[in-house]
Formats: sequence, structure tokens, C-alpha cells
Amino acid sequence: MPATLQLGGIELLVTQPAQPPRGTKILCVLLAATLALVVSLVAGILVSSTGVPLAEAFLYGGGAFAVSMTLFLAVLSAVGLV
Repeated sequence: MPATLQLGGIELLVTQPAQPPRGTKILCVLLAATLALVVSLVAGILVSSTGVPLAEAFLYGGGAFAVSMTLFLAVLSAVGLV
């Protein structure tokens, strides 16, 4: 139930901000996952170009995915989209 606030003879209606639709949240998370995948692929390719074994390049790519996905979700959460 919205609360009312009296301010100098003016009555204000205080409500919660509107939440984005569920489809928008899902698309934002999918976009974040896609961007994190691109970051991990670039990291893995850059590391493998230095001559390290393929398994180590996968580990670097996986670490880059985990860090970038965490960062993207933290930003989306701070903005209020997740």
C-alpha cells in the first residue's frame, strides 16, 4: 500500500519504483552471459597465442568468464535490472 507524505500543504504519494518486466531481466542476463563468453574467448585465444598448453588456456578463459560474469551481474544488480 503506498504511503502518503504531507509537505507544505501538498500531499505526495510515495510508491516503490517499478520493476522491469521479467523478459527484460532474462535478456539482460543472457546479454551479460554472451559478453562474458566473448571476454573468455578473447582471453583464451590471447593466452594460447603465447605458447601455453591448450588446457591452461581453457583455465584462463574459464577464469575470465567467471570474473566478467560476476562483474556484469553486479552492475546489472546495482542498476536494478536483476
